[in-house]
Amino acid sequence: MINSLTLKNITSYDNHGVVINELKRINFFFGFNGSGKSTIAKYLNDLSLDDNLRNSDFQQCSQVGYIKNNQQMLVFNEVFTENNFHRSDVLRGVFSLNETNEAIDRLIKDKEISNVSLQNYLDKKKALKLDLAKNKSDKQNSLLQYCWSKRSTFSSFSKITLSNSGSKPNHFQQIRNILNQDLTNISIEELKNDYDALFEEEIFEITSKIDVKLYRQIRQLENNLYKILYEVIIGNEDVDIAQLIKDIGAKNWVETGIKFLDKTNNVCPFCQESTITVNLLEQFNQYFDETYKGKIELLKNFKSEYEMLTSSFLSNILEIQNIHNPNNSLSAMFILLQNIFNQNIKIIAEKIEVSNERKSITTISSLKGDLSLIIKSINKNNKNFNDLDLNRKKLISNIWLYMANDCRIAIEKNDARNTKYIKLESLANEIIEHKLLEIYNNKVDIENLRGQTVNTKDAVDSINVILQNAGFQGFEIAEKESVNNISQYFLKRPNSNLNSSIFKSLSEGEKNFISFLYFYQLCIGTDNLQYNGGKKKIIVIDDPVSSLDNQALFVVSSLIHNIMLRKSNTEKKDFLNDHIEQIFILTHNLYFYKEVSFNKRPLCTDYFHFTITKINNITQLKGSYNKSINDDYSLLWKTIKEIKTTLPLNASLNIVIANSMRRIIESYVNFIGYGNDSWAALTDLNQGESTYFIKSAFISIINDESHKTTALDGIYYQKIINEQPDILYNVFKDIFKTIGKDHYEMMMDEIIEQ
Repeated sequence: MINSLTLKNITSYDNHGVVINELKRINFFFGFNGSGKSTIAKYLNDLSLDDNLRNSDFQQCSQVGYIKNNQQMLVFNEVFTENNFHRSDVLRGVFSLNETNEAIDRLIKDKEISNVSLQNYLDKKKALKLDLAKNKSDKQNSLLQYCWSKRSTFSSFSKITLSNSGSKPNHFQQIRNILNQDLTNISIEELKNDYDALFEEEIFEITSKIDVKLYRQIRQLENNLYKILYEVIIGNEDVDIAQLIKDIGAKNWVETGIKFLDKTNNVCPFCQESTITVNLLEQFNQYFDETYKGKIELLKNFKSEYEMLTSSFLSNILEIQNIHNPNNSLSAMFILLQNIFNQNIKIIAEKIEVSNERKSITTISSLKGDLSLIIKSINKNNKNFNDLDLNRKKLISNIWLYMANDCRIAIEKNDARNTKYIKLESLANEIIEHKLLEIYNNKVDIENLRGQTVNTKDAVDSINVILQNAGFQGFEIAEKESVNNISQYFLKRPNSNLNSSIFKSLSEGEKNFISFLYFYQLCIGTDNLQYNGGKKKIIVIDDPVSSLDNQALFVVSSLIHNIMLRKSNTEKKDFLNDHIEQIFILTHNLYFYKEVSFNKRPLCTDYFHFTITKINNITQLKGSYNKSINDDYSLLWKTIKEIKTTLPLNASLNIVIANSMRRIIESYVNFIGYGNDSWAALTDLNQGESTYFIKSAFISIINDESHKTTALDGIYYQKIINEQPDILYNVFKDIFKTIGKDHYEMMMDEIIEQ
């Protein structure tokens, strides 16, 4: 049993807190709406929740005596109604009972919705797998076509057959096999040249070769010529005539003229006079001595040798050209050599004629590279001739290498894409497998949940008995169908059929009444609805008569009396129902409070009464064994009297004070017979007075048809909240001075001066 409660820093309970120490087996709490009653009920309900569901707002509240493992908390409030009175989302007027069933139904629906969502997700993943497979197949077919198209590059190689490639897959596999090897880059030009050489051109052995020995002889002769051609060749300068020849630069002229002396009998070949004496002739002979003549003779010999060697070399080139002339390379070489040789021979001849001038010839060493290419071409031709079959096979192999190289990037991209496809397919398979397992587990859970539902038929039968015994002829609860093993009910009204009544919504009063009747079944524990492991029940009932008519209120009060019955006259402090340990009843309804706490019935005598008030927005609580509340009217007078005499007056209390005063005036004038003439209380009042507005507001609430100011007007609220509390009390006193002076003096225990 709960022995004490402390409520602190929650709603209107301030940081000082309110301690409730006088808790008994039965605890009655009475207070107006907003005074703090429901906070007590909510805190008690919060104690029963799992730690992760508890409200942090109650963290500074505490209790002594409640042990969750030993006691079961049953709380009736609007939360219980929402949790247990579960109305159909589809069919209006259809409902199910029991919080457990509602939770199970919600779990089942959540899992069914989850399975629909999972199945939709699965369908999308399966569609994605199909799309991936199709995309992969399309990409593979495109790659096969791309690789196959490379054959067209060699369509002009008509004499070649690419074996092992009769189909696109075989062709692709051949290329993939080649890609596993070390590839070398081969140009299409090289392949074309090789094809032409091996298949289109007639291949025969070339027996003629460039005469390398002859080439070297020419090069050696070129070196010798270079030296002598660069030398300035002149006569003997020790002869007397030498200076004259040198001064007039007539060496060539003299040398040419001497050649004619034998023909002219020493007559000057130029002037035709006998001027050539023996002495002059001797000087000429000495000037053009043997050294000079020897060098000239050497030049002439070099020229003859050069003409012979170069002629032979040209013949050698021409011989090869006639049988092997790739790309006219030999023809071009022959013409180039012929021009060089002719030019060089001409230069040598000029040197012989003009020996004192330096000359230079073009060497064939600059053509060494080209000559080497010709030699290589000849050697290659001869090798091709000898290795014709082998080279043809190699050409085909090189064609495959070329195609493989050309397809490499596309294949590598496709392989990388396939790796991603494999990962995506693997991931999709894992997800599909996981989601299938989730769907299966949800189905298993749904079946298990359906087996955990609570049978509410016995409780419904008991409720119908109560309705009949209490004289309720307007409706009874009937079962419609079972969904997820949970019974569905509706209010069956007299002379109605399912089609007309099942779709009608329940009123708030009907919903609250049926919810409480079901709560009562849980309290008495006879319907075996909820297995509690032998726990004692702590019952909390928070304002159960909201929206109920008098007949339903009487039934609720009677049922609460049943759960409060004492065990016997000798055991007055024990409950008749051994499953019940403690009861809390909280209400603002004075009639219900008086009815439910009526002590003439055989109730448990271990009880206590608490009065809850809220002043200055702070909840206060008083308690006693006897009821301290007589009626609403007396309580209203007591409230304004206590505020006036015990608390410092401030404007924050004006609304509470004003509303209490209006309700007092309303009750009083209706009771003594003012009725619709209540405005007579203002007959003698001066409308120019500052308090007339407040007096009018107090009186107007009595008459619903009044066109004066009402309490709902914003002007009224602003006017009241801004007044001094003393003004309200003075206005209230003035009104009663007119309508009931003696009554005011009795209730407020003060005298109204005339």
